[in-house]
Amino acid sequence: MRIALFNALYPTPLQPKIFGGAEVLVRQIAERLAAQGDEVVAVRIALDGRRRTEEANGVRVEFVPLRNLFTPFGPKHNALAHLAWHVVDDWFVAHPEIAVILDEFRPQIVHSHTLNGLNAYLWQLARDRGIPVVHTLHDYYLVCPRCSRFKGETSCTKTCGSCAALTMGRRRRSALVNAVVGVSQRTLDIHVNEGLFATAARHVIRNVPNPDIGLAPLDLPGRPLHVGYLGRFSPEKGVRLLAEAAGRLEPGTVKLVLAGHVSDEERAVLAALAPQTELDFVGFVAPNDFYAKVDVAAVPSIWEEPGALVLLDALAAGRPVLATAFGGLPEMFEDGVTGWTVAPDAESLATAIRRLVAAPALVLDAHERLKGRRSRTLDDVVTGYSDIYRGLAQGTA
Repeated sequence: MRIALFNALYPTPLQPKIFGGAEVLVRQIAERLAAQGDEVVAVRIALDGRRRTEEANGVRVEFVPLRNLFTPFGPKHNALAHLAWHVVDDWFVAHPEIAVILDEFRPQIVHSHTLNGLNAYLWQLARDRGIPVVHTLHDYYLVCPRCSRFKGETSCTKTCGSCAALTMGRRRRSALVNAVVGVSQRTLDIHVNEGLFATAARHVIRNVPNPDIGLAPLDLPGRPLHVGYLGRFSPEKGVRLLAEAAGRLEPGTVKLVLAGHVSDEERAVLAALAPQTELDFVGFVAPNDFYAKVDVAAVPSIWEEPGALVLLDALAAGRPVLATAFGGLPEMFEDGVTGWTVAPDAESLATAIRRLVAAPALVLDAHERLKGRRSRTLDDVVTGYSDIYRGLAQGTA
């Protein structure tokens, strides 16, 4: 089949920038489709504004200039500039080069992922050409300009008036999508409950761990329990919640291993929340090296996390997880078997960690269960999407 994939970013040797997990997954899907004989083109925005083409591992990557005021992946601008950016993104049409690519490549399927800067109008371009559209929900771009449904320090329970106004165009255009895929049931339900995708076929295809993650041996000698966090140090990720929970524990019982870029200001805040806890800021570290350093992985998100790849990677490494009951997180592991679900407050998280400190056999037992667990693989994901593609192309979906 000929498949056109659209994602805001797509890492290539010449443009390797990665902002989140979606672009990594899209690249993996594209390369696997190409390897099985499909013709694939990946369309992304050109951060430098230059229209060009690059070949990467059997995939033709088309860089399209941004048709807006500035790139969504660059420095922050003032509130008025961001408001104008979202108005343009929601109401203006996509860059004309997208129509040129569709006419030249003539795909049988258009499959869109994250659309920041690409514009949901591309669905209209596909519909005008009779091309079926699949859209995968990795975030909340279609109902929230921030893409997170998170404001201040709180997860939103409904779409506010300003978000509804700034996403009016993309909401309306969701009616052009033939099949919608959520990376979790919860993420799909949030969009459907908002009135989107009323006529689209609905599917859930969950994310899979990085295939390079290896099972790491686990031993718990007489030392503090090592609880690890890997990811962005942004408010919705709940890192401060984790530090506050650690600060409530007996000194010397737990060590936090924190991986990722963190500012000096954020380090100071976290240290103040847990003044008697050892905080090991390891910076950017290879995932396999990170999981070898920790006993339990924490995913303390306080937003509707769609499908955290870091949680799946932890399980693949044999590390049980402590995760809040937000978004798709509870769907990704077995509570009390391969991890533990906790309420999103410091005392509940502290109580859960305290229990593991007192009974390390719980961690070891969960690790043993993970050793015998079969993880879903990229082949499972590609098979799921290929079935949707064929059904739409044949008119049976």
